[in-house]
Amino acid sequence: MTKELCYPDVETWFICWEETRTTIKAYGSILPTQCMDTPWNEVDYYTDETEWVVILMANGIDPFPKELINE
Repeated sequence: MTKELCYPDVETWFICWEETRTTIKAYGSILPTQCMDTPWNEVDYYTDETEWVVILMANGIDPFPKELINE
């Protein structure tokens, strides 16, 4: 079974977790013109980018690493 989010009303950020919700497996955002599906069943969605960033940072993930910003 996959989880899917298509054409959200606003940009929506997501975090996919493994089953026990201890490891983040994927993260990103979906624009209103996009669809996203994932094989992971544990998915959180956020319409507030700041909330999404706080959770990623608390789990040791910087969603804006300098090497990507400088490219």
